[in-house]
Amino acid sequence: MIKRALIYRADAVLLFGILLVVALYFGQPFLIPLFFAFILSLLLLPVSQKLENWGIGRIGATLLSILLLLLFIAGFCGVIYAQGTRLVQDWPQIQPKLLKLLNTVQAWVQQEIGLSPQQQIQAVKAQLEKQSSSSGKLLNTVLGGIGGMVTSFVLVLLYIFFLMWKREKYPEFILKLFAVEHHPAVQSALSKIAKVSAQYMMGRLFSMIFLAVFYMIGLSIIGLKNALLMSWIAVIPTLIPYVGAFIGSTFPLTMALVSGSSDLVLPTAAILVVAQAIDNNIIEPLVMGAELNLSPLFTIIAIILGELLWGIPGMILFEPLFAIVKIICDHVPALKPYGFLLENEVKEPQWIRKVRQALGRTSH
Repeated sequence: MIKRALIYRADAVLLFGILLVVALYFGQPFLIPLFFAFILSLLLLPVSQKLENWGIGRIGATLLSILLLLLFIAGFCGVIYAQGTRLVQDWPQIQPKLLKLLNTVQAWVQQEIGLSPQQQIQAVKAQLEKQSSSSGKLLNTVLGGIGGMVTSFVLVLLYIFFLMWKREKYPEFILKLFAVEHHPAVQSALSKIAKVSAQYMMGRLFSMIFLAVFYMIGLSIIGLKNALLMSWIAVIPTLIPYVGAFIGSTFPLTMALVSGSSDLVLPTAAILVVAQAIDNNIIEPLVMGAELNLSPLFTIIAIILGELLWGIPGMILFEPLFAIVKIICDHVPALKPYGFLLENEVKEPQWIRKVRQALGRTSH
């Protein structure tokens, strides 16, 4: 009987996992904007509360918080656009060196793989034709993608407004789902979920700002062209844990190869490595600390699973989503073994804990 019960339990867990994956995959048009809005609303909540303390009504404070978010995004896009125009002006000088680099890569491919430059071009054309059978179809795909991004962004803003405007209602709804004796545990879980989600986005934002400033200063000192633009472009992919830093580093390294002498490559690489080392070992532990408390193995699994189900948004969102799942497992007795499995077994250095305590922040 015990063996049969264990089999039934395993089947139930497996079935639940399959149904959850199916729901996440087919529900991504709805779930991705909603989850982005949930995290951003927690990030904007302190701003809204501060405005309310100054005597501004709930609706006005919420709208002003969203406006600040839009101004931040607009300022970021403005910097990228302004620097992009400079890159266009420098394009006549960059193009010959880029072509030379491309020829070098083609020669290496021919030597190592045996494909001539003409065969390489044909292979690229074949792939492009496979992706899109006609230019009209490609244009429709691009326009559809842009339209989808605009629609999702509007949905995120609407979700943020309603989540912040009636923010007391949702925890009360969740509490009503449980018996009164379980309310303290549920409130504790909700509090930790809100803290982890907000802390994750705040930590990512602070980390990106640090990297951007470090890159800008370092790349400007060594004389890399369009250092400001390359810094911000290199920082954007770092929203994706682990792999984002490698993706972002390709842009300034490529610019170092095509815009200056080969002597710029090593200093550029050194700046990127030093910045990432400081960010990974000092900035992120201080800002995010043990808030996520997620095993490195399951962080990588979260990134891979997120990419499979939701694409790039999933690579960004699934790490805090796994952290939320861990908190729920920690507060449900039957799920505590899964919470133990997800837990980070690597203890943070003692000096990080002392610095955080000195700054008035404690770790769990």
